[in-house]
Amino acid sequence: MALSAGLLTVTTLVVTASGVGGAAASQPDDVKGRNTAVPVLPARFTQQKVHWTACGTDVTPKAVPGAECGWVKVPVDYAAPDGETVKLRVSRVQAKDHSHRLGSLLFNPGGPGAGGAADVADGNWQAGGQARARYDLVGFDPRGTAGSGQIKCPDGVAQEPENPPRTEAEAQKVFADGTRRARACQRASGAVLAHMDSVSVARDMDVLRTVLGDAKLNYTGYSYGTFIGQQYMKLFPGKVGRMVLDSVVNPAADMRQVAQLDVKTSDDAVRRYAHHLVARGDDRLGATTEEIMRRLTTFAKKLDRKPLRGADGEDFTNSTLSTYLGTAATDEASWKRLTPALVSALNGDVTALDRLDAGAAGGSGGQKPTPQEARAEENESLSMSGVLCLDSPSAPKSPKEMLDTADAFAKQSPLFGRSYAWQMIDCATWPIAPTGAAEPVKASGAAPVLLVSYTDDQLTPLTNARAVHRQLAHSSLLVRKGQGHGAYASGHPSPCTDRAVDSYLVGGKLPDKTVNCPR
Repeated sequence: MALSAGLLTVTTLVVTASGVGGAAASQPDDVKGRNTAVPVLPARFTQQKVHWTACGTDVTPKAVPGAECGWVKVPVDYAAPDGETVKLRVSRVQAKDHSHRLGSLLFNPGGPGAGGAADVADGNWQAGGQARARYDLVGFDPRGTAGSGQIKCPDGVAQEPENPPRTEAEAQKVFADGTRRARACQRASGAVLAHMDSVSVARDMDVLRTVLGDAKLNYTGYSYGTFIGQQYMKLFPGKVGRMVLDSVVNPAADMRQVAQLDVKTSDDAVRRYAHHLVARGDDRLGATTEEIMRRLTTFAKKLDRKPLRGADGEDFTNSTLSTYLGTAATDEASWKRLTPALVSALNGDVTALDRLDAGAAGGSGGQKPTPQEARAEENESLSMSGVLCLDSPSAPKSPKEMLDTADAFAKQSPLFGRSYAWQMIDCATWPIAPTGAAEPVKASGAAPVLLVSYTDDQLTPLTNARAVHRQLAHSSLLVRKGQGHGAYASGHPSPCTDRAVDSYLVGGKLPDKTVNCPR
């Protein structure tokens, strides 16, 4: 689902500004005036002990030395803590310099729906060198995700139709199928499906903080993990320690606004690609940037009227084109292969685009994912819907509203608009009403936090980080030049970025209000 660009919103479930198990604290400005009282958590949650053992293959088949795993129990519904519970899968790698340990550093990789226990246990995420030395790194699988009581959808969730409907009858058919799938999810998943919202996950993190023995929550969240972090700041401003929000989600944007930003970001990426061709003197797709954009737009409209035959014998539609372009145009490494594929497509042969997609599939070198990786990917897709559809209130709710939305998006972008609009079909047919509202998080009284962003991030654009920087009075923004998603402690290290973030995590020193790191 391409809507991972920073959805979504701030949920308004019954919440409190107090720490878990504590007396009610004064409410931050964000939540004053709402019905925010919930029962104090029983001691069986706040005083539980984690039984740490070696991580099993259910978490990862390749745990790093010293990795430990355990379970932490939390209530499914914080408004009814005596009801059902869910066990959260957690992992830990202890601080290398234990005599100077600063506490725990909780990690969330985003998604939403991605588990973090494996990332810490197998060393896929290790923080920066200085932070790794001074903190116990702790990963966790959010409720309903990976090892933490997975939700189940026997037939999957509603997917963007290959040929987006144009008539109300066609749209009604898609809605009926999506509704059937969603109700099957509800029956198979049980109570947790209605409580996968990010406010509940933020509450889970405060239970983890308490159980781990930390007075404040030290946290690094990537992508949608930044949204969860902001929910924590809103609920527990007095418990915020050192918090890094990398590849930032703007909670003031609703689902439609995020989808529209995705459309613009994808159009801008194609335009950058076209400008690159012109600058190199490559005129195979056109002599100017505008000519290239015009040819691609005309091609997309032709596919709307009459799809071509793809390499697999299936129809190659405008929606298919938008999927390939949205992936390849944002990855500069793919540009060299993209151009001849598009030349062939404009001449009526789209099989080269199919091969381009196959070459990019499978992640590492095109290798087929292991059964465990395949299951994790499927669960993440299901969990994404489970979270987003609760966190955002703005998906179209009827076939006619979806058709009108798709028409409006298509006017904005013939290349991406219609298909991106129909990616909201899972939430349009979700069986549980959303609990969220799109509004900024101010987190009055919270400790200063560090925001991090690439200049060119297709999934969470820099505009998000700048918006949140304005919303959070006590924040600094670190901008890393270049293209990517997840700038700190990434697979493509930036000494400038890692040094600045580590300096904050270890010494509490924030950089200037806005600072840039070179490409």
